[in-house]
Parts: sequence; structure tokens; C-alpha cells
Amino acid sequence: MTGREIVTLQLGHYANFTGSHWWNAQEAAFVYDPKVLQAFPKEINHDLLFREGQTQKGQVTFTPRLVALDLRGSLNTLRKEGTLYGEASEEEVKWSGDVTLHQSAAGPKNEFLDDIEKAEEAEDVEWKRHRGQAGDEVRDGDEVEDASKTDKAMEVAEEAVFGQKFYQLDDQVRVWSDYLSVHLHPRSVQILQDYSLASEDEPFNVFGVGQQALCGEVWDDLEDRLRFFTEECDLLQGFHILFDAHNSFGGATARVLHYLKDEFPGKAVLALPVSPAILPDQTAKHRATRIINSALCVGMCASQSSLYVPLCLATSLWRNLGVPRDFPLLSYNPELNYHTSAILSAALDTMTFPYRQETNPLHLWDITTSFSSIGRKVAALSSSLPMPLLETGTFMDMLMSPHEAGALWHSLTPSVTRQAHPSFHSCVVRGVPPNKVKRDRAASSPRLSSRCDTVQDILQLYLAETYPQSMNAGSVMRDPIDVSSPFPHIFQPQVTRAGLVSSTLRHPKCGVKSVPMMTSLQSSSDVGHYVSSLHAEASRFTIRRHHHFLEAGLEEEEFVETLDTLHQLADCYM
Repeated sequence: MTGREIVTLQLGHYANFTGSHWWNAQEAAFVYDPKVLQAFPKEINHDLLFREGQTQKGQVTFTPRLVALDLRGSLNTLRKEGTLYGEASEEEVKWSGDVTLHQSAAGPKNEFLDDIEKAEEAEDVEWKRHRGQAGDEVRDGDEVEDASKTDKAMEVAEEAVFGQKFYQLDDQVRVWSDYLSVHLHPRSVQILQDYSLASEDEPFNVFGVGQQALCGEVWDDLEDRLRFFTEECDLLQGFHILFDAHNSFGGATARVLHYLKDEFPGKAVLALPVSPAILPDQTAKHRATRIINSALCVGMCASQSSLYVPLCLATSLWRNLGVPRDFPLLSYNPELNYHTSAILSAALDTMTFPYRQETNPLHLWDITTSFSSIGRKVAALSSSLPMPLLETGTFMDMLMSPHEAGALWHSLTPSVTRQAHPSFHSCVVRGVPPNKVKRDRAASSPRLSSRCDTVQDILQLYLAETYPQSMNAGSVMRDPIDVSSPFPHIFQPQVTRAGLVSSTLRHPKCGVKSVPMMTSLQSSSDVGHYVSSLHAEASRFTIRRHHHFLEAGLEEEEFVETLDTLHQLADCYM
């Protein structure tokens, strides 16, 4: 299938944390073996989010159609221009301006990245040898050196357990590039050189500062990158925008959204504001800044996007940060962005399946238009990670059995409790093994028709019975989500390597390879509480007392208009 491309933007450090996990998950789903594809046809059309290119040496590249914006100090060992075209640039990636790399000294690579580099060196050796067989000159000294590199690449620094090396990266991941296994295009990464990551002297934490940062040459650079990816699309259908909603990147996103609305009218824009589960709110000023930033984000960004889906593992983001969400089958550290962003990325990878699937896909516009009807621009996402599918049970048993509160669905949107029935609902189920669909005897579930033989049948019946007054859509993926390294080891010991729940505990050095999971995208009056509670909290502030916002360009009338916008948006859910 050609066309229907989607360009992704990641604006902010936590957004890039989330995006890195998402790109890793997508690359893990690539299948190159024709025999495997014949037995298990491709489910995902990867051409929607990835682009194919070629180096001048003739090597094929497959990189995300991505523009990622971050602060100085966020790359560590990753080069801003990437590594794919280090020796010979792709023809259309020749820069007309200054491409001098301004970056602090990189730290050492962790074990995971080091092993990837060794494996790629081994592949490069094989490629060179192939060229030598084709008539290109290969020196004897190169052969000896390459053979040595190959031997080193094949060495295992740690004993592999259960056929897969066990990486423990919790103490080694400082920035998102520390676990990014996907190569990026040279035009993907843009760094705001005037601001440093975690700077106390000049923090990047006020909405208007982000708007001001995207000006002059910085904006021209960002626009050039966007045009590079959009102009090569056959039939662009829209944009994904992941962005930090708690700091200045919200202001940067507002400017980008305004540009997209003017330059690409009619294209769908799915806005995905993300926030860490734990934020350093030491003072009242910090809390006020976060709340005002969030209010400006919803007021200015939701109105300019097609659909706005806030994501965070904290139960609340306003006056007091709510406690992090509890997942019965997960044991994650809410203070580690590496952990929390992995949970969000798994939900995103699953939720977006309906318009990324290879066969009969929806259009991104189909999703955003359905959920944003009657002015409801904000939706909520919930997940079941992993799905509590017992090793001795079935998918039918799991859905149709009564569950304790919080045992099946877990909201990823703050202030949303899933108490109200949704008006629109999109549910995606993935990874149910063929032998775990239902029991042999339909009589064991008398409520179910004997025609419910597939996961799709059972899902549709579940949605009809559970949400009888909703506009329900159910999608089913054959494959589970890959959670092998560098996905963090956050699964409880009762989760097997294949993602099922067992009474036998998993070996401590055995990682989980893949898990079945579900997502639920909803528009309901419960989502309105997210907006109304934010409006109530933001209305407590007199903006002229918060000089840092005024100094960054915010006017009092503009803040009042934002509060009015929030109030009107909240009324849409009544």
C-alpha cells in the first residue's frame, strides 16, 4: 500500500523517552523472513510511520518519519545527525547551512548499546566481504582486522539465560537515547542549543518560553525538517505529536500546531501530551507553574488538534500530584522515566493499530473525527498491561468473569476513573494465543452464543454487554507486543516469558519476551472531569502575580481567554 503516511513529532525530553520505546516496539515487529511472512502475514503497514532511503554505498535504510526536538545534553552517545550516513550522505540530506555539532562530551555507552554496535560491525564486515566477492578491492589487512571485529561482536559479555541476554538498564539509562535501538534520519533530531537539560539557572519550564524558543533560525530549521518529511509523502494523512505538557515544550507545541493547521488544512493531528509520574514540585511556585502550563496546553493545543489524549501514570496532575497508578502485574519505579514511558508507549503502539493495520485500515481522521464530535476534543486512554490472561484460562473466561475493581482496566489519563459509560469507545486486543480463545464446550459460558468462536466475536459481545449505550469499535491483533530488551524488566514474577499469568514464578534472570494486552480509548463525561478540575485549579491564580509567565509573553487577557476555553470545553461533556 502506498501513501497514507503519518509524520511524527516528539517535542520534549519525556516525549522522546516515550517515543524511543515506541519506535523500538515497532522495529521489533519487523519480519524479514519470507517463510515467516507466508505463515503469518504482515499485520502492520510500517510504511505509514517509517521511510525507506538508501546511502550512496547502496545500503537500504528504514528510519522513522520523525522530527524530535529536545534540549542540550539530551543525547549522550547519540550523534545529532545519526550514524547511518556518516561516510556517505543520502543525496537529499545535504545541508545548505551550518551543521556543526554542538554537544557536550558523551558518556560511555551502556552494555545494550555496545552490543548493538558490535552486531552492526559484524554485519558491516559481511557487507564488505560481499562487495569483495563482487570485484571490489579488499585489503588483506582489512580482512584480518574485520575478522577480529567479527569475533568480538560474537562474544557474549554475560551468560545468556533462557536463550536471551538479560540486560538490567535501570541504573544505566539517563536519557532517552541510552536505549534507542532504532537508527534515526539525519534530519530527525533538533537540539535547542540555548537551553540545557535540568538547568537550574535557566529552567525550560514556562509555556511562553517555548513559544519564544521557536523563532528565527530555530524555527526555520524545524520547518525545513518538517517539509523534508512531508514533501516526500505520496498521500499524507496526518501527524502524531507527542509533547511534554508540564513545561515549555507545551508552548513550542502550540506554535507547531498553529503552523500545521495553516499549512496542512484537512490533515488529522493526534496530540498526545505526556507527563512523568513524578515531578519535582518542591515549592508552591513549581506547582502553580505546572498547573498554568497545563491549562495553557489544553486551552491552546486541544483546540488546534483533531484529538487530544493526555497521558500520565499519576492519578492527578493539579494541586497535588496523585499517587502513581497501580498495575497488579507490574512492578515499576514511578521515579524512572525509563519505566513509566515504557508503559505509555505500549499503550500507544496498541491503540493506534486500527489505522496502521495492513488490511482494511481506518484513516487517522476516522478516529479523531469520531471522538471529537460535539466539541469533545479530549479523550482518555486506558490499558490492560499485561492482559490478566491465566495460563490455565481463556480470553472468554477473562472478559466474562467478574473482576475486582481495577483488576482489568487502568486509566492512563489523570483525573479519569472510568466510572461513566463512554459515548465513543475504541478497544484493541492483541496477542491472544489461538489455544486461549475459549474452552471447547460453549456450555461452560451459557450467556455466549455458540457462534462466538474468535477473539473478535468475544470482544464484540463483551463491548455490547459492558457498554450497551456506546458507539463501540473493536479491533484484534494477532501478535502480542514485544517487551524484550531494552524494554524494562517491570513484570511481576507470576508473568511468564510469554506474558501469561501463572502460579509458577518466573526465574529472576528470565525476562518477559512478549505479552498480550488491551487498550481502551474513550470519550465520556468522566473525561470532562479532567478538563473541569483543571479549570477549577487554574482559576485560583491571578496571572499578574506570576511574573515569569508575563515576562515570557503571556498577556492577562490571553489567560482569561484560556480559562473561558476550558470552561466551554468542560461543558461539552455535560
